[in-house]
Amino acid sequence: MQSDSVGEDSESANGAAFPRPVKVLASLLVAALVFWGIRAADQIAGAGWSTSAALFMAVTLGVIALCYYWILHSRTSIDATTIRQTWLWPKEVALADITQAKFIFVPYMGWLIAPRLIVRARGRGLFVFHAADEKVLQKFAHLSLGAVAASGAATS
Repeated sequence: MQSDSVGEDSESANGAAFPRPVKVLASLLVAALVFWGIRAADQIAGAGWSTSAALFMAVTLGVIALCYYWILHSRTSIDATTIRQTWLWPKEVALADITQAKFIFVPYMGWLIAPRLIVRARGRGLFVFHAADEKVLQKFAHLSLGAVAASGAATS
């Protein structure tokens, strides 16, 4: 039933998962980390770290690099049957499996709070899909309104 509410025109939509201001903010934060890391390189090298501390720092830097890469390159798509988002671990949920949907969009705060759709899928748990493309955002809003009406929660 929910797939009908989203796929009335059966047109798919896809686009970047994160808006440009979020990408710029992430870039500034990563640049600041690199800048301060270079400035503190002499102190870091002379700190005499244990192997586990150095390994922890390397893993932390790796996680930051991977998340930054995927913030810049992640894409979200929605069609008549599924929602997908590329990420380190790609996410995909069939619209027919969605039991709850909540669309989070804060006007004028997109530079800080990326718009997202949070869905609960039957037997699969909770999924968060970020979106920046206008058509994807419209479909997310339509899906969340359709999911509320279909569940009977929005009765007048």
